[in-house]
Amino acid sequence: MKPFVRVTRGPVDESWHSGAIAVANAEGDIIAHHGDLDFFTFARSSCKPIQAIPVVESGALEAFSLDDSHLALMCASHSSERMHIEKASEILKSLGLGPEHLVCGVHVPHSREAYEEMMRRGEALSPIHNNCSGKHAGMLAYCRATGTDPSSYAEAHHPLQQAIVETLSELSGVPKDEIRMGVDGCGVPVHALPLRAWARAFASFVGAEGAHTPAMRRILAAMGRHPELVGGSRDRFDTDLMRATQGRIVAKGGAEGFMAVIDTGLRLAMVIKVLDGNARAIPPVALKALTELGAVTAAEREALQSYIEPAILNTQGREVGRIIADFSLNLP
Repeated sequence: MKPFVRVTRGPVDESWHSGAIAVANAEGDIIAHHGDLDFFTFARSSCKPIQAIPVVESGALEAFSLDDSHLALMCASHSSERMHIEKASEILKSLGLGPEHLVCGVHVPHSREAYEEMMRRGEALSPIHNNCSGKHAGMLAYCRATGTDPSSYAEAHHPLQQAIVETLSELSGVPKDEIRMGVDGCGVPVHALPLRAWARAFASFVGAEGAHTPAMRRILAAMGRHPELVGGSRDRFDTDLMRATQGRIVAKGGAEGFMAVIDTGLRLAMVIKVLDGNARAIPPVALKALTELGAVTAAEREALQSYIEPAILNTQGREVGRIIADFSLNLP
């Protein structure tokens, strides 16, 4: 077995992560890959830009005077920083709703600093602090704009969830009845496809003009202009990749070692799946693949230097190992 990512401790490879990559051009053709292109997987939160398409197409942003910063939050797995909570609150307020209408549940914020600040203020956790609160607020906006039931927006039979599946089928080329369904961590339906189909779906964001093009272009622009709302102000790889490339590359991470990357300059999309679900492998893999594709400049790599071979630190703060991407893409 060959390593995909090596995790070192001193001179020893202590662990390996296996994985797969699919890269598609704007026409949906696979132009580079590594590993099993037919690996069937959920995209988890990486699917949020696709889940936002029906929200944009419903006219909800215009109906409730929401802007691209709100749209970026609808595509986010945010760190629950003050800026994220304020944006989610603005969406809900515009709808005449509150955090109690979000069905995403409660968890401790991804940002330790944000959580400690909440504790100092004596602020109780609520669903608005969930990293998916922006997505859920966007789904409620769809309901308000279309007159559909806001209380059941997370159910698979709801018109919004049906619209998401239909959109995903169109973009990926996978028939609707072949898309496998599960329940995401935040309670809404989540979808599984072969890796090559996910690459095709995300490449459609930079593909030929089609019915969903205006919504997809707006989503890309919103994420690229507001990367800190998509992730957080620090230690978020997708945010930092978008910042370093000034939004030319749009990225969205997902749980269990998935990431989607869309390069609006080269007009291609790349999806990555770490088979054991360990997200620590994603940054070095993404940067090695993007370098091989000629998608990042030397200056951009320098800005992302800490992610290229991330250091493993012990409790003394001493470097004891590295996370090293060790593969080559299969290129034509």
